[in-house]
Amino acid sequence: MSSTLPATDRFGNPVDPIVRYARGAILKSTDEEVARMLRARHLVAERVRRMGADSVYDLSGMNRGSGIEAQDVAHLTSHVPFFERFEGNTEPLALKHMGADAGQHGALILNRVSAANFLALTTVLKAGDRVLALAPAGGVTHPSAVRPISMAGANFTEFFSYADLENAWRTEGAPRLLLITPISASKRHLDLADFKRALALPRAPHTLVFVDDAHMASRVGFFEEPRTFEIGAIDLAVCSADKHVAGPRAGVFVGRKDLVTTIGSRAYELGFEAQAGQYVGVANALRNFDPSVIKRAGELAKQLVEVLAGQYGAKRAYLGGPGVSISGDDVLDIAREQRGTDEKPALVAVEAAGLVAMEMLEQDGILTIGAVSMPGSAPVVRLMMYPDGHKLGIERIAASLENGIGRLAEVLDDVDEARSQLLGN
Repeated sequence: MSSTLPATDRFGNPVDPIVRYARGAILKSTDEEVARMLRARHLVAERVRRMGADSVYDLSGMNRGSGIEAQDVAHLTSHVPFFERFEGNTEPLALKHMGADAGQHGALILNRVSAANFLALTTVLKAGDRVLALAPAGGVTHPSAVRPISMAGANFTEFFSYADLENAWRTEGAPRLLLITPISASKRHLDLADFKRALALPRAPHTLVFVDDAHMASRVGFFEEPRTFEIGAIDLAVCSADKHVAGPRAGVFVGRKDLVTTIGSRAYELGFEAQAGQYVGVANALRNFDPSVIKRAGELAKQLVEVLAGQYGAKRAYLGGPGVSISGDDVLDIAREQRGTDEKPALVAVEAAGLVAMEMLEQDGILTIGAVSMPGSAPVVRLMMYPDGHKLGIERIAASLENGIGRLAEVLDDVDEARSQLLGN
């Protein structure tokens, strides 16, 4: 496994080769990240019980409700009415949503994007296969793709510019798999021209292209780019049913019919297929997908990034589609400046970003990805304007972020206090 990413972060902490960020004294592994996520869920639940659902402002960019409508319920009482009313209805919507051709492509509805990545990559790869990956500069390939590549024993090489990818392709020959990430978890965006150029590279008969297009809705709604299969020749791709889409957490997986048949058999074998309620919720979400909602959120994000760039620096706050992001390393530097110290912080980026998110949630009821994200999510403060940005306005969002960074500055060298806020007692 190789990448042009440095082996350490800005502060000299070793970077984990799978998740691609440094582990810390608090968030040492997946176990602690799950504990942080569950604590955030508990905080949301307690706030809603005390103050009502309107006391929580969702800036996660995700919905993750059921997606089920009232008229669906009577047909979900058992699998018998489900088969009659719903079976086979979601896959055509998936093909349309991703711009695929029903004559060439098939679709699967899976329980996670991560499940799609695992199934696809462990099915088409074997030990020794070469994988070349293209991710946006400043981002990385998602751990849910890197991990199964490692499990399969394939050789993974990652690039952050088309020029470097092309050079390796010309020098070493076409790989077994080209893996493209158009938008990273840190909300970095791959230029569409580079996306198209990568798809146009000459392929060997055995070469496949897989696109982890989890954030396709943002590409379509904010960047006004084509849907996945409209961009070029792609063998397999996945997008999310809940990232800027009003559906449940699920993976919408589309690809060549022969490959989808094989991968689909493994999905049923391993239990990764979407269950009845998920399946119906995804259908409703795809049918009702409205890119204009994302565009509107993006306009608010453009206002917010100007405010935060003025406050923290233009190179720190960046527009991540319909939201604004600041890397965990930059958040640590901002907190050090506020603290008036140049000492190495006791926390790492993923802990810093998580702590800011937890403070915003506890104090202001602002729910961001950094609080409720799954293990392996990027160590970045992400303020997505979908769905509730307009309810708050940029002044309140900016004030809450400043308070969160102020709290981080207080506990920069206090691991025990930071642990209490991230994981509870």
